[in-house]
Parts: sequence; C-alpha cells; structure tokens
Amino acid sequence: MAVNGKGAGLTALVLAGPRANGDPLARAYDLPHKAVLPVAGRPMGEWVVDALRETPGIGRILVAADWRCLGDTMMVGKRVVPVAARATIGETVEAVLDVVPPPLLITTVDHPLLTPTMIAEFLSKVPPDADGAMAVARDEAIRGTYPEARRAYVRFRRARVTGCNLFLMLGSRARRAAGTWTRMDASRRDPAAMMASLGTGSLLLWSLGLLTLEGAARRLSARVGARLAVVEMSAPEAAIDVDGPEDLHLAEAILARRAAGGGRDPVV
Repeated sequence: MAVNGKGAGLTALVLAGPRANGDPLARAYDLPHKAVLPVAGRPMGEWVVDALRETPGIGRILVAADWRCLGDTMMVGKRVVPVAARATIGETVEAVLDVVPPPLLITTVDHPLLTPTMIAEFLSKVPPDADGAMAVARDEAIRGTYPEARRAYVRFRRARVTGCNLFLMLGSRARRAAGTWTRMDASRRDPAAMMASLGTGSLLLWSLGLLTLEGAARRLSARVGARLAVVEMSAPEAAIDVDGPEDLHLAEAILARRAAGGGRDPVV
C-alpha cells in the first residue's frame, strides 16, 4: 500500500492508555483494562491488532498502554511493539513521533469492528497535500443501519458527524495538532466546548449554524499551523467503538453476522 506516494511500511499506533478517571467499562466487568474485555470470544484489543496486521503496507504496530494491565494479551504473533502510554493522548503521540518518523496511522484499542478495508479506504481518501487527517462518519449512514448505536455527534452546516478513531500523521507539522487533539478529546461529548477549542470565531459560527465541516477543518489547520483533512467513511461500522455495555452487545452482533458471512464492509 502506498500512502500518498510515501511508500509502504507504514507504522501503526494503537492508543490503549488509561483515561484520567479510569475506564467505566473495565470497572463494570471487573477487568484491569478494557483491552482484555472479551468481544465475541476474543480480547477486544486483539481484533484491532489483527486488523492492522492484515492490512497490506503496515509494518510495525505500536501499542501504547500500561502493560502491567495488559500482559501478553496482544503479543500473539509478530510485529507488535509495546510502548508506554503517557498521561494524555497528545503526549503519547508526541513521544512516539520523537522516535518514529511519519507517516503514522493511529487508532484506538476499543475499535474491534475495524477492518483492513476500512483502513485502506481511509488511507486512499487522504488528500496528497495533507499533513494529517481524521476519519468521520455521517449520522444518517450510522442511524440508517444501526439506529440503536449511541454516538456523540457534532452538527455542522449540512453535516452531522462523529469520529471513527482513525487518524493519520503524514508530515512533521502534524504533531502540532497533538495538544489540540487532547483538548478536543476531553470535550468529545460536549460539542460547544470542542468548538471553543478552535477559537471564539469558530464557536460563534458553529452556534449560528454557519460552520461547515470543511470550514472547521480549515480553521483547525490555521490554528495549529498544519494542513489537516477530514475523511468521510462509507462504512457505518467504522464509527462504532466500544465505550459501554450497549456498544459491546452491538459489536458482538455485528461480528457474529460477519462470521456467518452476512457482514458489511465497504469496497474501495
């Protein structure tokens, strides 16, 4: 796989660090970490790592975590490199970029529905002049197929979207967005606070219903000094991660359908 002409051997980073207040899903199931939560008979983190392993062009797979909680869960097979998670997402990404040059593909450990086809679609849609990119999905695509899915959406002019936990750092300038990413992640369930992190002007335009998704990307790019792109995914499953028991049940149902040959996956 070529990534915007940069060549193969893409490094992937799986974010599996603990949140500041702990993970409610891990607590609910009395587990040391949500990555070891059984999903359709396998630890959740293994689904993510295997999707990356099976994607052509991906070389090393870094898993950033407190490895005292994970043990050997995702160390089955080769190419997985354990790294220490820092206090925030931004600090973890910056620490990795200190030793691993871009391009760097980033996802999260609670994304068991991730597939190689989704990854390929995301990479193929990143503009060639971008320093970084993030994947989103529209609400109508998700609710039309999975009305029971509970997602945190942000409404823009002509679009209502949610994140898909897929990010790409292509150029050295993309690391400038790491700190902003941490602040936006902390506000992911509060759209107004998220828009405020882009500046007062962005918050005002968004409050008036005038801010488009593309406009938000341009404003974020200007704010951090890097060209950041937003990629819309075609598969609604790309936006379904596992944050709570309802998500777990939905993910297991989707994986069961896939195993039976009735699953969905976009054709790129």
